[in-house]
Amino acid sequence: MRLIRFLSIGIFLSVSCFSQDNLQLLSSLKQDIIKTEQMQNELNSDNLQYSWINQIVGTFSYNNSDMTKNTEEQNILSVSMKQPIFKSGGIYYAIEYAKANRDYLRIVTKNSEQGQIKTVLSTLYNIKKINLQIKKQQYLIDNAKIDIMRKKEQYESGFLDSSYLNQAILTKSTLERALMDMESSKYELLKTLKTYSDLNYKDVTLPKFALVDESKFMQKSLNIRQKNSEIMRSDYLKKMTISSYLPTISLNAGYYDVHDYSAQQYRSIGLSFTIPLIDVNRGRTIEISRLDYLKSKLQFADTKREEKENYDLAVNKIKLLKKKISLALEDLKLYDSLLATTKDSYSAGEKTIYDVETLSNSKETMAIDAKIFATDIQLALLDIYARMNGEI
Repeated sequence: MRLIRFLSIGIFLSVSCFSQDNLQLLSSLKQDIIKTEQMQNELNSDNLQYSWINQIVGTFSYNNSDMTKNTEEQNILSVSMKQPIFKSGGIYYAIEYAKANRDYLRIVTKNSEQGQIKTVLSTLYNIKKINLQIKKQQYLIDNAKIDIMRKKEQYESGFLDSSYLNQAILTKSTLERALMDMESSKYELLKTLKTYSDLNYKDVTLPKFALVDESKFMQKSLNIRQKNSEIMRSDYLKKMTISSYLPTISLNAGYYDVHDYSAQQYRSIGLSFTIPLIDVNRGRTIEISRLDYLKSKLQFADTKREEKENYDLAVNKIKLLKKKISLALEDLKLYDSLLATTKDSYSAGEKTIYDVETLSNSKETMAIDAKIFATDIQLALLDIYARMNGEI
């Protein structure tokens, strides 16, 4: 009865209490890959943010000429730069694009990281589930063996023909083969876990998730945030594209040190104004960038719709699983009552030990069913939490 109270009260009121660093669930190699990717993203974003700043170029040249009667040597050292200082907003948009791209890459990496953590947690939950299913199957096999013994006695006493005994034997064999399949499935799950993690599944305390409301889920959805960051990127890229066809003002500066018969040093500084006059692809290029921006907005709306559907699907699945748990708990109460009555009848000599053992095994399968359905609820909640930023 304590089990019934625990399942009926505690199973739906659990909260997310996974305190350990979830990244540690992954193997050391996968952690290193994620950290390396994060560093690459930051460095690439820094490069992109300052890509509008041109190089300062240093040049050294040596010339030896005998065009005249006297051989002349000339050494020239120069340092020069041509730096755009106004690009019709292009510099500002380039910086903002780099920031938007940084946010986008961070979200993509986080999404990938949480996807791998989800795989580990999902595998751990499924290992727990398959262990429960194996335990339940063993109780079913025990009942099948009891049924064989009963029918064997009835067959030998002439109360049953051999077909009933044969069917009981076949049932046991079917259950035992199913048990072997479960053991094989468990082995596959352990292999998957080993691919992603260095941990022993027995050493991991599984989290317990509680259902979040839809507004919080939509607000923290990684997929929605990723699509929103794509809109920002596309918008700034579109503006950068347009600005590339508008006037640019550049600062030109140089320092020159000439060593020849004149031996002179001089500096130069000035401004240049440029504007593209003819580009046959201009209209199409701008239209492509505009369509990319439009597509990103459409994908954002579509992703919001998909995420809502995923949330609703998980909620409906959880509701159904709760009903299954309620049914299992009702059956568990019924078996409790029947078992108590059967034990009294057995003590009075009215029932056999087979009756007691069969009902006891059946009662255990009901308790295990409730635990299996509770694990399925956690798997459904895991799918929700894995889609939310920073939740696993």
